[in-house]
Amino acid sequence: MLQLAEVIASGHDVVITPDGPRGPAYRPGGGIILLAQKTGARIVPLNFEYSSCWRLKSWDQFILPRPFAEVRFILGDRHEVLPTASEEDFERERERLKSAMMALVEMP
Repeated sequence: MLQLAEVIASGHDVVITPDGPRGPAYRPGGGIILLAQKTGARIVPLNFEYSSCWRLKSWDQFILPRPFAEVRFILGDRHEVLPTASEEDFERERERLKSAMMALVEMP
């Protein structure tokens, strides 16, 4: 986390899978919220959709696009994480981020 904060402070962007390596799927972990709060960085949700793909039988149903599949890349609006003073506030911010992410998944 400290290294990511240093990368952001040096003016670079970072890409994070927000539900982490163990999930649950589609639930942002606390790390992305803390990182955004500590650095002031905004989160840009993004989503990929494929015309044809394989889904692995893993907790996150990892997707592998099939050869020659068409890819749709959806970039969301920048999301600012607000400061929090309590665990309830923190969970509210996590839900706000989740809603911003899921809005891209539910797009037509």
